[in-house]
Amino acid sequence: MPKNPTLTRLSTVLGTTAVIFLLDWFYLAYIASKGFELKIHEFMLGTVKLSIPLQWLPVVGVVLVSFVVWFEVSFALFPRRAAPEQDTLSILRLMRVILVSLAAFVCVLYIPYIIGSDWFWTRMSSASNISQLHDFAQSFLNTGKSVMGLDQIWQYSISQFASLLVMVSAAWIFGRGPRRIRK
Repeated sequence: MPKNPTLTRLSTVLGTTAVIFLLDWFYLAYIASKGFELKIHEFMLGTVKLSIPLQWLPVVGVVLVSFVVWFEVSFALFPRRAAPEQDTLSILRLMRVILVSLAAFVCVLYIPYIIGSDWFWTRMSSASNISQLHDFAQSFLNTGKSVMGLDQIWQYSISQFASLLVMVSAAWIFGRGPRRIRK
């Protein structure tokens, strides 16, 4: 671990934001491979013709919000003193916040697509000889069909917004700085 608290904060913020970008980029690549139509807006900027894929705009938004969230969390958790040594407990708290928030982000972003896959329902049907599991799987399938029946742009938008909301909420809940004990 670096001894400089500013370097630790900066590396945490940039590293976590890069991971969020990669997870969101893989998500966009996955849904594009499943038939999601990418739309490109072209416009002229002087003599240069620029092309911007519209589906990248939410990814840019997720990256910007992620950068701000991790910047705030890192400054809330690390002590504000200027001593060269760092509080080990703050580093552990930061790792806990990162792991919980990233897990929540991944679950909300990817699990609906796993649940909507044929692979998942094949496994559920092979395990449905238990009557309680069979009833649960049947009600879950009916709910999953209605959600997966949405238009792809709605699925994309809802997934992006919900995963970002869950990540920010988890970072806010777990990332608050240590509180002073009342005397």
